[in-house]
Amino acid sequence: MPRDVAIRPRRDEDAAPLVDVLWAQQAATRYPVRDSLPFPVEEFLHAHDAAAAWTVEVDGRPMGHACWVPRVSAADDLGVEPSTGRTTTAAEACATAHACGVDELAWVSSLFLAPSLQGRGLGTRLLATVVADIRAAERHPCLEVVDLNPAARRRYRADGWREVLRAHPSWLAGAVSDPSVGTTTMVLPRDA
Repeated sequence: MPRDVAIRPRRDEDAAPLVDVLWAQQAATRYPVRDSLPFPVEEFLHAHDAAAAWTVEVDGRPMGHACWVPRVSAADDLGVEPSTGRTTTAAEACATAHACGVDELAWVSSLFLAPSLQGRGLGTRLLATVVADIRAAERHPCLEVVDLNPAARRRYRADGWREVLRAHPSWLAGAVSDPSVGTTTMVLPRDA
């Protein structure tokens, strides 16, 4: 394990090294789905619109990232609620599951770690930091995971996240060749 590990608020100067970390882990995780993005990577990191963002710093170097945003475009994706079979949007499914308004949701985004750090519990600590901040802001945590990363979905389930929507969003259809690949929207109940 590295000597000096900290989870701290992201700084502007973290962006360039975090982009390198993002691409270093992408081949193994398929996150992001595309190995080059059709928009600036800073948008993927939510450099300008995150409500809050953190960096895993190891021996003084940014080696992981996560943030939360009050709204994401995926929130408007239509999908099917596994429990009811009802067609709805991701935001509506999350709001129903949390028994709150759509404007009370918060979306975990851009969670990744350097390959050398995976499997050491740092991703869990980073996610817990994000969730604690979401709850401190009196919002309710949601996230979306792509089918291409079943390990992430298993990890979220193990941590108490619950599936509320399965979807096949149009942005994903343009990113992968298999039309059966979809997304799962999840919420973390208050008691988890």
